[in-house]
Amino acid sequence: MTEDNYSEKRKVARFSISIPLQYAKFGVNKFVSSCTFDISANGLSLITSEELAPNAPLSICLKMPDNNQEIPLEVKVVWSKSVSPGQYMYGLRLINSALKPIELVLRTIQSRL
Repeated sequence: MTEDNYSEKRKVARFSISIPLQYAKFGVNKFVSSCTFDISANGLSLITSEELAPNAPLSICLKMPDNNQEIPLEVKVVWSKSVSPGQYMYGLRLINSALKPIELVLRTIQSRL
């Protein structure tokens, strides 16, 4: 596809920000550490070495860097792509919730100052 034919499909703003998180597949008590690649009101993306199945439901817990608040979320995998050998990027859609990404982004930036 050429750039002339590209049309943005996202309906909400997406913010590039790294927020620490842990995730686990539903029914599995093994949590994997990662961080967000970007975040929006409807979802987030992350990079991990673990292969995840399309539509796989996950439990996620964001850990805010300003006060260590944990924000539990339920998501499902909506897309994936290989970014390097053994590294995958996943797009995750929130299930039954929404985020206020601007607040999370500002809190993360403030914690780094």
